[in-house]
Amino acid sequence: MRATRATRALAALYQARPDAALSEPEVEAALASLGTRVNKVTVYRMLDRFVVAGLLHKQVDAARVSRYARALEGDEAAAPRFECDDCHRQFRLSQCSAKVQKALQQVLQALATAGHESLAVDVAVHGRCADCAHPAEGAAA
Repeated sequence: MRATRATRALAALYQARPDAALSEPEVEAALASLGTRVNKVTVYRMLDRFVVAGLLHKQVDAARVSRYARALEGDEAAAPRFECDDCHRQFRLSQCSAKVQKALQQVLQALATAGHESLAVDVAVHGRCADCAHPAEGAAA
């Protein structure tokens, strides 16, 4: 991947907002606000290249909108997450990760035994984060 001004800006965007799960229009607007205007096709291509390179993770939310979040590694990558349906921030639920991972490994093993291949599991809990559910309380803090 070439280190163009746009790719550096995209990397900086996700570095500054590590919990963000952004749609293409949100990425395009964020890059423009940072002074890097990039057309829609180029943004989609960059996002796809970042996914292929393992830097971003693509997921489709409940509204069937593709969102791109920073790809995590190791135990953090496999940890279940909470995604706010309003602001789309993601919070890794690492405190319950060991129990969930053990259960998921059993599911994957059962599927592999049945002959299925290239298995991956993504556990997400959806709802509204505390900031979105109680905005007045967040402003008072």
